[in-house]
Amino acid sequence: MTLHKTRLPLVFIGPGLLVLAVLALVPTVFAIAVSLQDRELGQSDIGWVWFSNYLQLFSDRRFLNSVGVSLTWELLTVSATMGLAVLLGVLLFQSATPRWRNLLCMLFIVPVLLPRVSAAFVWKFAFHPLFGLLTWPYKAITGEPLDLLAQPLTALLTVAFVDVWQWGLFFAVIVLKLLETLPPQPFEAARMDHAKPWEVYAFVALPMLRAPLISLTFVKMIESLRAFDLIYVMTRGGPGISTETLDMYAFSQGFIESGRISYASSMAVLMMVASTVAFTYLWKWTRPA
Repeated sequence: MTLHKTRLPLVFIGPGLLVLAVLALVPTVFAIAVSLQDRELGQSDIGWVWFSNYLQLFSDRRFLNSVGVSLTWELLTVSATMGLAVLLGVLLFQSATPRWRNLLCMLFIVPVLLPRVSAAFVWKFAFHPLFGLLTWPYKAITGEPLDLLAQPLTALLTVAFVDVWQWGLFFAVIVLKLLETLPPQPFEAARMDHAKPWEVYAFVALPMLRAPLISLTFVKMIESLRAFDLIYVMTRGGPGISTETLDMYAFSQGFIESGRISYASSMAVLMMVASTVAFTYLWKWTRPA
């Protein structure tokens, strides 16, 4: 009877895990194999070049630029999203009544429910230099159009603003609900010790939420790696290559410009390995002892 009980979970979980393993391992192994070849679109001749594609990457200035853009995008969106989420969550918990909290939570969830492509088109029109709702006041005052998406210094910031708008508000709702689950006694004790409101949250509330906030940060880091559709719709990597991330460059090399499938696969494999190592290290570093 005991043996039967120990095998029962495996009976239910095993088929699902097997399907997930196949769906994950087969494309990964195929991508690694392709990255070691010289395969191109429209050509049937395939040869093995082994690590030549990987060595070529480190002398490719466009690849190095895309790595820098990807790291900048990751740092910018994750830090801004978590900062906005914590700030709004604390403000709602501190100042809003339960009725207003529920209403604002409903409004804050709406952006993340929108398909990202739809949100990208809406904001692209809002930032249009001639007819955009957000740029029209500048044009009306100065008489000059303001094209934020055409300037290298502002294009990435503008796209990052849309990403933070979509996820920062949603994460603020999560932070608010986490604060509502905390026991009131530590807050009351801190106030009795004449702690200021910001001290109560900085030294009492947020340390108690360290584990879920770290988890939210990792979720956002993974989500920011999947921002291809948002950046592609709004800037297509431009102006020039100032907003071209690593996945966009791989897509361009594999399917748009030169059809170098193997070269693009080497970027994807390198990105997968780097992401796995980075996330594993960060998870161990941030995990409570």
